Amino acid sequence: MCKIVNGETVSLFENSVASGMNTHSRLSILHPRNFKRSVLCFLLGICFFLPCSCSSLQETVIFIPVDSSQIPVGLTITGPLVKGIEVHVRGPKSTVKILSDLKIRYVLDLSGAHVGINSIPIKKDRIILPEGISIVKINPTFLTVTIENEIKKELPVKILFSGKPATGFTVAGAVAKPLSVILQGPENILGPMDKVLTKPIGIKGLSESFKKEVALDLVEDLEIIYPSEIIFAEISIEEKIVTKKFFDIQVEGKNSPFSYMITPPAINIEVKGP
Repeated sequence: MCKIVNGETVSLFENSVASGMNTHSRLSILHPRNFKRSVLCFLLGICFFLPCSCSSLQETVIFIPVDSSQIPVGLTITGPLVKGIEVHVRGPKSTVKILSDLKIRYVLDLSGAHVGINSIPIKKDRIILPEGISIVKINPTFLTVTIENEIKKELPVKILFSGKPATGFTVAGAVAKPLSVILQGPENILGPMDKVLTKPIGIKGLSESFKKEVALDLVEDLEIIYPSEIIFAEISIEEKIVTKKFFDIQVEGKNSPFSYMITPPAINIEVKGP
């Protein structure tokens, strides 16, 4: 049988055969063998285009300083503390390049800190990064922090020297101005202290008194609360006073017209002077 379409005679048999072939082609795709081939081609296509889409991503490791200033009142950190953490990140090249300029810091969560050794976890959500940057790895994942009670204490200042004055001279006195300071720090360090020492002041070969600015010899965990001004040392250097004793010195009279007797006939004397 035939059918006229647009002035042309078309065989209905041929049309039905073509239609059947299209249907058969569609159904053949669902055949297990052909389906596997189709999936394989699809995956190969993804593998081909995926490197193109990922080529704009970059991974790097950045160093982020740790801020441990937010510690509860009355507590303080003692001993060494890790200066920062290493964070492995991934993101667009353009964003990764500027990470070092952003001055990112990690604020350590010390809200639950207690006296003793604390293991503080590093939390991803506390690391603020630009949009598009993801965190791959953090090292270390925990920070160990030693916490002590913080106290204040007033201590006298003792001046230390290095060297010796010139021959025949000695240090007659040394006074700090002010005489004492107020320190703040961990109870286990500051509590047992009964004085604070200065850095050694050189007096080698000196023969005159002088006044000099001095620094206190403090451990890292201690800080000066008072005074806020400079501390001075007043050093007094004087000639040595020598004491010498003379024994059994005969006492004699001179130019007397009379007879005389001296009692006692001998004396002992003690002389002091430079």
